[in-house]
Amino acid sequence: MHILDIATNSVRAGASQILITIAEDIHNNEFRFDIEDNGKGIPEDILSTIKNPFTTSRTLRKVGLGIPLLDENCRLCDGFLEITSSVGTGTKLKSMMVYNHIDRPPMGDIVNTMIGLMTSNENIDICYRHYYNDHNFEISTKALQEELEDVPLTSISVIQWLREFLAESIEEIRAQ
Repeated sequence: MHILDIATNSVRAGASQILITIAEDIHNNEFRFDIEDNGKGIPEDILSTIKNPFTTSRTLRKVGLGIPLLDENCRLCDGFLEITSSVGTGTKLKSMMVYNHIDRPPMGDIVNTMIGLMTSNENIDICYRHYYNDHNFEISTKALQEELEDVPLTSISVIQWLREFLAESIEEIRAQ
């Protein structure tokens, strides 16, 4: 859910490119995920207090819990959360948790999370990289759309293919 929440922030920030990287480094006992976008960026006054639940750019409510909860999970799991941003350029979020920490939340359904992000934001190039130790795979909606030409990402056959591709790719890199 953290990945979906942060990526949704990138969408709201007007990003046309979002890079999501998951790194499961068993050898070094680290679980990392990074999200980088080219959205409007975060002003310094908000960035300096962004880990506070009462800091939000939203006008409909006075709290924003996504980043504070992620920060707390990272700290509980002997890790960290770093956010850098430049107005007009974009935002980079880097997180790390100890992989085998008893309090580390499970990754959850990353396949359907990525499918949801990719198919509901067709005008955004979403690149997903997943590393497991020394093995990895990558997929981007821009490259996929170039291959598909006029077939939309929301086509049932594309969604089915994407589900199989992501699940098999994750299984393959973990098996090596």
